[in-house]
Amino acid sequence: MEVEKRMALFETKAHFALHEPTAVFSEQLLFLPYELRTEMTWIDFSVTSNPLGTPKSFLNAMHSSLVDGDLSFTPDREARSLRAALAKRYEMSSDSFLCGGAVSEMIRSAAQAFAPCAVGVPAPFPSEYLLALTNAGHEVVELGSPHAFVTPDASTARRSNLAFDAALLANPSYPTSRLLPRATLENYLETCKWVIVDESLIELTFGGESMVPLTQRYQNLVVIRSFVHTFAMPGVPISYCIAHPDTIAQMRFFFDGSNISMFAEVLADVAASEDEHVENTREMLDTEIPWMQCMLNLIPGIHIFPAEANFVMCSYEKGDATDLAIADTTELVLRLQLAGFLVRKLEGMPGVSGSKYFCVAVRTREENEKLIKVLREIILCRS
Repeated sequence: MEVEKRMALFETKAHFALHEPTAVFSEQLLFLPYELRTEMTWIDFSVTSNPLGTPKSFLNAMHSSLVDGDLSFTPDREARSLRAALAKRYEMSSDSFLCGGAVSEMIRSAAQAFAPCAVGVPAPFPSEYLLALTNAGHEVVELGSPHAFVTPDASTARRSNLAFDAALLANPSYPTSRLLPRATLENYLETCKWVIVDESLIELTFGGESMVPLTQRYQNLVVIRSFVHTFAMPGVPISYCIAHPDTIAQMRFFFDGSNISMFAEVLADVAASEDEHVENTREMLDTEIPWMQCMLNLIPGIHIFPAEANFVMCSYEKGDATDLAIADTTELVLRLQLAGFLVRKLEGMPGVSGSKYFCVAVRTREENEKLIKVLREIILCRS
């Protein structure tokens, strides 16, 4: 009964939000209480997690650790087990890894190992980047992306009178879903004091190439990887930095390992043996990413930007079309929520101007077809 009352309240708020242009209800919806979220039947297209879900080996290992009481032990802040497993997987020294929790934490940990400076970040970018860098004492310089949101090389950015000493890049970038060319990264590495590359979504791309091998050539490069999106486990954040051992040693002076969970040890062995799950994911996305782009682009009012990862950046504009039932993106997002679908509205994200942009994750074909069907019905007012 309590859940029904709270759902009724949610629908009432959504109704009024449709008539209030300043309402920012779409972001609030993502953080409903746990007990209410468990009662929902939404299909979540706002989170860029692996559409195939968490591997059974991960679930079994976590379940066994709970039953056996492993979580009653204090985690190893050095994450020796996980670092050893990663060293084997990447064929590198365990001294090349630093393990922690969320990706934003690892970005901050890497950034605070360097003296405060101006850091260039290609826009648009997640607000977590801004917070991580500023908390580490750096100044953020937004680097414009005039050509379809492709990351500009360092030389082009500086010719636009943008001064920066270091850079935070992404491979792929969110929300623009573009991969980072190796030549572009090398240009930054050769002209910047240090460069951090967020590769937490690299396994969920359309033929993405990791920049990890470059860490052996460039001591000023830090690459961040994560289990969160690759293995669909946002509730158990495990991420790690890969860099030259001397760079990792420098980072350790400012890193206490307090955010490492016991699950980092529990999953150490299985994490290095999930190549099949990753490969199956890539094979599926090779089909689903192009399909999703095509189907979204066929819906009146929606414009897409080229995607190379499992999410598509879109915009919605009714324009002069009188046969479209939705006035703007805010109304579109709310109508989708009432229909049982979540997408992420990008209004307020650094580098995003206006309120017409939103981002849609790529999920399984069955789920993708349901979203496309509802989108067409909502926009074209078909029941």
